[in-house]
Amino acid sequence: MTSIRHRLLLGLLGATLLCVLGAGASLYFSLLEETNEIGDLQLRQLAVAVPGEFSPDTGRPSPQDPEEAFVLQSWDVRGALVYATAGQPQLPRYALDGYTRVKVNGLRWRLYGETRRGRYVQVAQTMNVRRHLALSMAWRAGSPLLAFALMLALVIVVVVRRALQPLDRLADSVAGRSPDALTPLPMQQMPPELRPVVLALNGLMRKFDEAITAQRTFVADAAHELRSPLTALKLQLQVAERATSDAARSVALKKLHDRLDRSTHLVRQLLSLARHEAALAPGQLRTVDLGQLLAGAVADHGALADSREIDLGVVAPAQVLVEADPDGLQVLLNNLVDNALRYTQPGGTVDLEAARIGGRAMLRVRDNGPGVSEEHRARLFDRFYRPDGHDAWGCGLGLSIVRNIADHHQASIELAESGEGRGLCVTVWFAPLSHHVRS
Repeated sequence: MTSIRHRLLLGLLGATLLCVLGAGASLYFSLLEETNEIGDLQLRQLAVAVPGEFSPDTGRPSPQDPEEAFVLQSWDVRGALVYATAGQPQLPRYALDGYTRVKVNGLRWRLYGETRRGRYVQVAQTMNVRRHLALSMAWRAGSPLLAFALMLALVIVVVVRRALQPLDRLADSVAGRSPDALTPLPMQQMPPELRPVVLALNGLMRKFDEAITAQRTFVADAAHELRSPLTALKLQLQVAERATSDAARSVALKKLHDRLDRSTHLVRQLLSLARHEAALAPGQLRTVDLGQLLAGAVADHGALADSREIDLGVVAPAQVLVEADPDGLQVLLNNLVDNALRYTQPGGTVDLEAARIGGRAMLRVRDNGPGVSEEHRARLFDRFYRPDGHDAWGCGLGLSIVRNIADHHQASIELAESGEGRGLCVTVWFAPLSHHVRS
């Protein structure tokens, strides 16, 4: 692609050249018209002179200057040629009264004729002479214009180069940075035209900085969270190896399986969180029926709910369509249902619901478990956060994953009590139909 500097120079210099050519052509045709008028006047003046005064002995118009190269001819009453300019081509008699243009032997002539004192006088001049005269006059008048045009072109080159220096400095300041140098670019010396670009670059670098900081925090937290389960696994394996009886070995292996389940769950949640931190692509969006999604979640978690004697079901099944990522919504709902089943006591209830209220689709998971106090609800979406007072094990990543997926769908999450001062109700409100999912 052509650079901005080249575009400016080509545009300005091309416009200057066109203006100079246009001015030169206008000047040439104007001078040619003036030359024709002057030449016609000279033709008439020569014809008005007494023809008898022109003779080979008395003299003739000097042909030394091109504009004075005329053909003067005179005929008497009988039509006999009585005078003709020496050294010039002879033209036929046209017997006219006034001006005309003729072509003789490939040359175009401007011709004037009249009858005076019984004689017919005819004066002619080639059009090439007039064009040559007009061109020489135009060159003499236009050469200063050409010189000024060259000076203008030089000024344009210098001005464009100086005007684009801030853009070069901006490019150098960005190119000279390391990947970790994400401090904002200075705006004090930037011209107003470049400030929107600098603002956009600073905003982009701020987002990069936030993303890199979040990634580093995530890696540090994940390393910290993985260190304890892996250490516990190793210790539990050593306990199983040192067991002296089958009963002790069986108990140690059972605890080892529990540790492995927790570690597997943690790794799976970490991978899911990393996957759903990226924004959605437009090609991922599909029409999803939330009613069918809830029915599928009940079927998938039915065995776990039955093992804990928890009543899991869908309240008032309905077809609610949204434009979303099916896999993302599946992960969101699985985490909500898994949390509800994990923290609800045996014999409890977990209800799923989907509806459209006020033009917005809604997905809700409600349980009658111990719930979460209001002061702790704001931190439920923090990574690796688990409120105190709960016996169920977990890694504290489920709601973080839910929040990421909801943010990518422009959905909001509402936490409330289920009722009677206990339980937790999580409601996901999707954007209205007129809104598009952020890509």
